[in-house]
Parts: sequence; C-alpha cells; structure tokens
Amino acid sequence: MENRCSSFSQPSGVRLLALLQGQWKEILRREESNAFLMHLYDTGTHWVAFERSACQLSRLCTKAKTVPMRLSGFPFPVVMATFSQAQSEHFIHDLPKVEEGIDRLSFKMPVLRNREYGVWHDRQTEYLSKYDVNKN
Repeated sequence: MENRCSSFSQPSGVRLLALLQGQWKEILRREESNAFLMHLYDTGTHWVAFERSACQLSRLCTKAKTVPMRLSGFPFPVVMATFSQAQSEHFIHDLPKVEEGIDRLSFKMPVLRNREYGVWHDRQTEYLSKYDVNKN
C-alpha cells in the first residue's frame, strides 16, 4: 500500500494528535455500533484504529500495538491500535475495501460480537480503570 500522506510534512504523532483533536467525536460515533467494518486512519508512517475497529485490527494483526487512553470530554477509556505502514502490506492488501477517503480506509470484516468486543475492551483498559485518578 502506498504512503498516501507523503505530501504531508507533519510527523506521525502530530497528525495523530490533530486527528484526535479534530475528529474524535465523529470517530467514536462511527465506532459506536460498528459490527463488521474496520476503519483505519492514516497518520503518515502509521495506521491507527479506534474501539471496535481496534479490536478487529488486533484480531487480524497480532503485531498491532494497543494503547488505552482517556480523551478529554469523553467519560470512558478509549482503545487505539496502531501498526506501521510498512506492516500494512502483509495483512490489509487482500481485505475487501468498502470505503476510501482522505486519510481513511474502511474494510469489511467478520462480525464482531458485542461480548467479544466487551471482553477485549475490558482487558485493554484494565490498567486505566485500576489506577483511575478520577475515581473516588
């Protein structure tokens, strides 16, 4: 897969922060009832996925790194999964592409059951929940 963002000079981390700041509500709304798509967002050198898409990505690629996080203004922990664009050639090139946009690709995936997602999400966010400084 070609690096679709080679024209952007911003580092991947800066692009990720801009994505989160500008689109987190839209991304989480897209993931809320997502059962069979994997949405990937291009941050330059890496692809990232959130919530249900991150779970799908983790099932597909064991080398994907998961990152639990808290977003300001959102009451629950959010999980992001990421992998390098170099790794992408090995596992997403054969997936059925559903949608392609600027800096986003969506692929059709096997159905993700709510229970499977819930168990995965709880495991990924266990540390955040255990050491939540906002808990009383």
